[in-house]
Amino acid sequence: MKKTILQLLIAHGILTQAFAQGTAPNQHLGTEREHSSLRGLYSSNDRANDIRAKLPLPGLLEQKELASRNTAAHNRVFDSYIERVSIDAKASGDFSMQVFSDNIKPGQTIEFQVLDPNGKPLGEPSHVTAAEKADIKKQFSMIRTWNPENPHLYQIVLTLKDASQQVLYTFTKKFGFRSVESKPDGIYVNGIKVIFKGMNRKSAELGNARSSEEAYLADINTMKDLNMNAVRLSYYPVDPHYFDLCDSIGLFVISELASGGKPKEMVKEIVFSGLNHPSVVCWSTGPEHAGNKELDKEFAAYDVQNRYVIHPVIKGDNKKSDFNSVANSIIYGTEAYIPVEIGNGIFSGGRAAGLDEFWTEASKSSKFSGTFLASYRDENGIESASGYDIKSKDKWASYYAIKEIWAPLAFDISSLSPSFNGVLNVENKFLYTNLTRLKFSWKLVLFPKATQKTLEPLVIEEGKTESPYTGPGEKGQLKFTFTQPFIHASALVLNVLDNKDKEVYTWTFPIMKPDDVVKTSPEVASISTIMRTEEKDFLSLVCDGINYIFDKKNGNMTKVYVGKRDLPFNGPFLAGLSNYALADFKHLVKDNTHIVEVIYKGESTLNVKWTFHTGELPRMDYTYSMKSPGEFVGITFKYPEDKITGMKWFGRGPYQVWKNRVKGQQLGVWEKSNKGNAEYKGWHADLYWVQFQTNMGNFTFYTDRPNIFLQMFSPVKQGTLLNEFSAAPFPDNGNIGFMHQISGLGTKPAETVANKSLKSANEQLGGTIYLDFRW
Repeated sequence: MKKTILQLLIAHGILTQAFAQGTAPNQHLGTEREHSSLRGLYSSNDRANDIRAKLPLPGLLEQKELASRNTAAHNRVFDSYIERVSIDAKASGDFSMQVFSDNIKPGQTIEFQVLDPNGKPLGEPSHVTAAEKADIKKQFSMIRTWNPENPHLYQIVLTLKDASQQVLYTFTKKFGFRSVESKPDGIYVNGIKVIFKGMNRKSAELGNARSSEEAYLADINTMKDLNMNAVRLSYYPVDPHYFDLCDSIGLFVISELASGGKPKEMVKEIVFSGLNHPSVVCWSTGPEHAGNKELDKEFAAYDVQNRYVIHPVIKGDNKKSDFNSVANSIIYGTEAYIPVEIGNGIFSGGRAAGLDEFWTEASKSSKFSGTFLASYRDENGIESASGYDIKSKDKWASYYAIKEIWAPLAFDISSLSPSFNGVLNVENKFLYTNLTRLKFSWKLVLFPKATQKTLEPLVIEEGKTESPYTGPGEKGQLKFTFTQPFIHASALVLNVLDNKDKEVYTWTFPIMKPDDVVKTSPEVASISTIMRTEEKDFLSLVCDGINYIFDKKNGNMTKVYVGKRDLPFNGPFLAGLSNYALADFKHLVKDNTHIVEVIYKGESTLNVKWTFHTGELPRMDYTYSMKSPGEFVGITFKYPEDKITGMKWFGRGPYQVWKNRVKGQQLGVWEKSNKGNAEYKGWHADLYWVQFQTNMGNFTFYTDRPNIFLQMFSPVKQGTLLNEFSAAPFPDNGNIGFMHQISGLGTKPAETVANKSLKSANEQLGGTIYLDFRW
């Protein structure tokens, strides 16, 4: 027999006061300020010690402790007490409450008092005659409303007195003033349309259905750190204390029926559990009961606030659905899209894969109301794509992608030009918060060169900028005043903190372009003459002591000799293509400059020009056009993977990216080992230079073009996991590449739809690569 939620709660020993919704005096949960501070004290990565000593759970034990006290009033607590209350506190200040009592005697009264977040009474107390159901109504002015960005909480103090005004029992309950209404285009809280950015909460992910207080705090803090504002309580019930934490720290909650059981009975339990919590803004039938419209009446029967009931349904074949299909249904649909979840870590190809595209497109619709992610963890068969491990607290690429995509700020530029006037336009995407409540600090940094040992940037200058008065949905300006020429810096790093000093996000705006960085590369010691050896099948050029070998039959550079080092470097090739062939190979000499020109023709074309001049780094200029390009577009080289021990690079990092998951990476100098590091292999964004660390020394390549992706081998297949790639989305004719377009992350990349960047075979792309084999 399937158990109800109430039975499950009792069985696991976590039912505290799901019905009473109140606690004895001096056993309260703590003020909003106390809980908000926990967000800084107990981050999602820190294990809190003695949390229970700092934040006691209200529960049945408190009632027992209360009953054991020796005062006459408390000895009578179970003879006459307030069973539960039902609160409806509107954002307008209109307040109504039903007080349900038991064993009421003639002459008894209930004194009603509301305290503000600082414990100060709001006006004079009110009195009503005690009854099994007593109604209290009152109007409050100058109140502060509750929302997840500013979770202001008030406290009700109910005192039950006998005919002689002796105190029989005192009942306290925290609540918030806020209004919830459903409109044709979505859910409104306090008159503001809500865009949900949230996660499905599954207690089972923590190992069992009963979660500790520490796990609750870590869970909520993680969501807040990810710039989420909501949680969907799916699949498993939670201890009512979870609602208390969402009230205090600030999360919208959609409370949902669990699978199985008797739905009508579960409705009562679910409603009573979350009834008086301002964080609970919607109910949900859950997918199993989505077709049962009669349940709406059951919710309305117990919920004095008459909150909206969501009926989550699966549209289409779950295994075939993707973010694009969901976005299309929102944009072209005729009804408001009330979100439950989109895709998951299995079928969408990764926790954050496609989220940026989905969010950008779907946000264009007035019917869009946000979405919930199914879980923290990626389950796409690639270990390195994992978003967040709730047990080890490890964070991966998807984690930071979500954090940036859902950051409540947006900027109209991604880099600073030499003409930057010190003004950065910013859009406020908070729902309730003015940007004056945020803190903006900045640094002008100079990133180290490839030859330097350090990875840390040099801070040229730092400071703070005034927070602009910019309301939700408005655009404002951040104004910077530099005492040093900003053009000499590599980047502007902007850090934004919220009103609780927690990071919203850190943005890095490049100042130097790749061709600026190339100019700062170390000077080359010049040897006056370039030595040439040319035979029928090969060409050998020795420039500044380094020997470069070309195969004249295929036009490729095949080897580089540096002293006693023999580097089997081979290429370039059109990534993943073979529909072209060598048409011409030329070697030209002019004024001690040697030029090797290689032309390939066919359905696709590739033109390569190698330039060697003493005292300068050799350079390779290339242009190409691709007929029917695949998911990736660019050139690639071959180098034995087992001979490369690691790499250091200047670009976005530290994690790999995919076409459908680029966000979340910071510009900087990064270093990764080839040993046991899944994030070492794959695509890397916004490359400036890369130093390959080999068992025969290091060598460095620079690119002069912006927005180039580095291909560093291919991610390892995880054959024991669910969704091993059916076809590798990487070139099969090279393992080190420089790309204008890269593949997307999917369950089976062969089935994904690539957005082709080339409109025709005549469209030309290209760039320049500088080669430094001296180290």
